[in-house]
Amino acid sequence: MSWANPVVARLAAGEDLEGQHDGLLLICSWPMPQHVQAQYNAFRTRLVAALPPQAYVYPAATLHCTIATLRAFTAGRLDEPAGEQARARWTQVLDAARAMPEWPARPFKLRMNPPTLEGAAAVFRYDDVDGAVERMRTCVRAAIRAHGGVAAEGGGDRSKAKAIAGSPAKEPAAHIPDIVHSTAVRWTAEVKDRAAAQRAFEEVAATWAPIEITASGAWAVQETVPFMHIRTSTKPWWTSSIVSPPSHAAQWLKEVLEALACIMLPFLYIWLSVALGGKMPGKAGSDSKLHPLAL
Repeated sequence: MSWANPVVARLAAGEDLEGQHDGLLLICSWPMPQHVQAQYNAFRTRLVAALPPQAYVYPAATLHCTIATLRAFTAGRLDEPAGEQARARWTQVLDAARAMPEWPARPFKLRMNPPTLEGAAAVFRYDDVDGAVERMRTCVRAAIRAHGGVAAEGGGDRSKAKAIAGSPAKEPAAHIPDIVHSTAVRWTAEVKDRAAAQRAFEEVAATWAPIEITASGAWAVQETVPFMHIRTSTKPWWTSSIVSPPSHAAQWLKEVLEALACIMLPFLYIWLSVALGGKMPGKAGSDSKLHPLAL
């Protein structure tokens, strides 16, 4: 199997691939916390120095954990309104997944272990400490089925996978990984001595200290540059956070308190003016003792 990836070669060469591809991803822990990025950047420097020049070591800003690939970037560009329609279809699926009782209701922990080189890519594998990623994947899998699709799973047979209802012809099915990981290395061209590259990688990988991460939730992003080389300022088009509307009782109480505040503020202003200055506001030289409120 070839290690070389032509898209990676273009990224490594500094080509601007913005807008040439459109993936839809459900991810967590992106961008990574600063303490993770700092540790990774030091590790990345050692890795670049040790590996052959064909290695492309991902920038820290690209690191993330994929919960599910809803649309692979390899399916090509999404022109509008096709992009809007795709996001709308998947919003319904993700809303249904989030509504399931198994969906995590609070932040969760991941442990980022030393990376391993697995041929065409090197990845960090994570311990799903709270089981939250697996629960989210269970919910997404069920929601996809409820919307007429079948997700591809891991590296297995994808012949039975099917896109969700309403998808255009030849739209790829969603894919749910069977590991929790972040990719760190791919290759721009073939490596002559793979065994030497493997040994060099393992030597640097042994210096990685496992690190714990707290993820606040999940969100869906549009991958307009392959392999998550998008700007970290990119806004998600769906998040797992729910802002619940206030109840009728809470809304009624809020309106009552606002009305009382409007009534009481003028009297409070007059009282403070009398108490602090001894004069009615707006009446120079007035005697507060003559005013009916100054009792």
